[in-house]
Amino acid sequence: MAPAAAQQQAAVLRDRWAALCTALGVHGPGPAEAGEYLLCAWRRWPRRYHDTRHLAACVEAAVQWQHRMADPQAVAWALWFHDAVYKPWRRDNEARSAEWARHVALGLGLAPAFAQRVHHLVMLTAHAQAPVVADADGDWVLDIDLGVLGQPPEVYQRYVRDVRREYFWVLPGAWRKGRAAVLRHFLAQPSIYSTPEFRERHEHAARENLQRELAALSA
Repeated sequence: MAPAAAQQQAAVLRDRWAALCTALGVHGPGPAEAGEYLLCAWRRWPRRYHDTRHLAACVEAAVQWQHRMADPQAVAWALWFHDAVYKPWRRDNEARSAEWARHVALGLGLAPAFAQRVHHLVMLTAHAQAPVVADADGDWVLDIDLGVLGQPPEVYQRYVRDVRREYFWVLPGAWRKGRAAVLRHFLAQPSIYSTPEFRERHEHAARENLQRELAALSA
């Protein structure tokens, strides 16, 4: 990203974070400091896809669909933190990100119930298994996180390329095997997206993108 574009994106993200904290009744220097730590985290190596572009896309989607959410502030907070810790070689990124989300919420004086709620929402992004109890706001977090799967082919191809760069140390054969397993997992689901809005707008394109990538991996 060009320096000017990166600066503009950072300014927009700071404004979004400030608006979220204001909506939650959090004031003073603490929120701004927490926001700067977050932005620094989202820029850290070896991010290529899970960077501030992904964060910005998630934050804007949260704003776009907030009128459909039961607790839009909790959803937005979870999305701000869902990949705040991201080291592709570790398996506890979601757990560490969820704990950070809870820690910052409590540190800024937000209610323990809110802190626990955002912890839960971040943990959902591990995509480990379907929730036992229906969670409409959890569906929004997951669908927004996976929004790139249903984007136009050229956007999807950039996502694939950038994720592969994040996993630079994985040998080609192991990458193809592991990536194919992930794609088959999503394609085996009755629907990739959980909200009616995302299913209507992105389900068909997401399945085409995944099938196209899977075919390329198998070639």
